[in-house]
Amino acid sequence: MTMNSYWLNFPVADIDQTIRFYEGIGMTYSGGGAADGRVAFKIGDQVLMFFQKDAIARNIGRELTDGHTANETIVSFDAKTNEEVDEIAGKINDLGGKLLNEPHERMGYYGIMFQDPDGHLFNIIVM
Repeated sequence: MTMNSYWLNFPVADIDQTIRFYEGIGMTYSGGGAADGRVAFKIGDQVLMFFQKDAIARNIGRELTDGHTANETIVSFDAKTNEEVDEIAGKINDLGGKLLNEPHERMGYYGIMFQDPDGHLFNIIVM
């Protein structure tokens, strides 16, 4: 078996809020919406999918955790410049997310960590 690509699926409470947040921080909308119960964004060649939370729970047959109180994954993205990181950091709180640390350098990388409106954790770093 050969796997050709991958994408990540995230449960969300409000598709419209998800669209505003991710477009607001500069991700490329790739289809879907509230009427579909899902929305896609592209980052490079990869896809992030966001599904209405109750639909994912039904599909997998298990309860989902609340991202504001429990997380198992942190997704990391690379940015080209420190200024790109700073620009995104300046938008996160206004768009309904939560900046978990100010842009800073650590272990040779410049970046931030943030929580989206549904509590999913992300890093954006300059490598």
